[in-house]
Amino acid sequence: MSKSERANRGFARTVIASAPAAPAMRSEETLIEDPPEAWRGGAGPRRAADIRTYLMAERSARIDFEIRSESVRAPVVTPHRHEFFQIFANIAGHAPHLIAGRRLACAPRSLVFVLPYRVHLAPYAPGQRYQIINFASDFLRPGFKLSSLQMEEASIAQYPELAPFLYEGDVDFRFDEQEFAHVQALLERMTALQERRTLGTTDRMRGALLELIGFATEKYAGQLQSLADRRVVLQHHTDALKRVLMFIDEHLSRDIGLNDVAEAAFLSPSYLSQLLKKQTGQAFVQWLTARRMERARELLVHSGERISSVAHLVGFPDEAYFTRRFRQRFGTSPSAYRQAAQAGGAATPRPGRSRARATPPP
Repeated sequence: MSKSERANRGFARTVIASAPAAPAMRSEETLIEDPPEAWRGGAGPRRAADIRTYLMAERSARIDFEIRSESVRAPVVTPHRHEFFQIFANIAGHAPHLIAGRRLACAPRSLVFVLPYRVHLAPYAPGQRYQIINFASDFLRPGFKLSSLQMEEASIAQYPELAPFLYEGDVDFRFDEQEFAHVQALLERMTALQERRTLGTTDRMRGALLELIGFATEKYAGQLQSLADRRVVLQHHTDALKRVLMFIDEHLSRDIGLNDVAEAAFLSPSYLSQLLKKQTGQAFVQWLTARRMERARELLVHSGERISSVAHLVGFPDEAYFTRRFRQRFGTSPSAYRQAAQAGGAATPRPGRSRARATPPP
């Protein structure tokens, strides 16, 4: 890659050293190279281990869907990931974004689509006006089952709503004045619906969200389809990693550890640990707990199991400990979450309860 091409595509560099004859990844270091000082908050280049992964409850007032303007919450101005989807609608002003090592212009009247767990940086320019939409994967599509790793391999024929997220950085989602007027009308509709949530508004918000995604996808359909047709499956999404996902999902009720999962996938524990850390930004125990919590949410909403039964089904032998971990992650108790879901909306996290310290059940 030429020097100019490298500058155009981004500032990220990944250095990976691995032994060719054995499935062991010896070292991994990711640096955000030489971004402007304002982008890094004076902290200098960052290692992958320093990049924070945010939960929905930490960046949104609700844990299923939120739309807000730049005036509501201070932006994160250091490289970070989050476990949820995000759409950044830039209305006015200009501040380049960095996503997965690619520099995006983010001009006025443009959209930026951020896939869960992709490292990105969104600096704020004085006078910039924008709106942010954060939403959980099961809000986008009820019953959505793909993990973050499986999303990267998803077919846009099967999951067309993922197309702009998968190819952000390859396509510049800009709109002319008339087109962006339609985008703004959709943003205003979602904002109005959010402010008066009641039975039925969740479906209408989802409909407006899908219209926004579909509008961008339709405008750039030719480029997106061409990219999909030329796409090569990423090497790190191996059959072994798929076995990891399958084993964990099938054994969530058990007290499983890193060695159990690595053995089932024919991997060394050190290789599996580093692979998960690279792809999700989380240690194995954090990632496993997140899978347990997501499964618990599904059972609470879609089954009549008692709270104690849900706890056991996702690997927590103690209901009180399960309730505490659930509250730490989602900001509300399992029973309150179930009641809110049955009433037509997800529960609102309580201040000070959003920071999860994920650990596996005892």
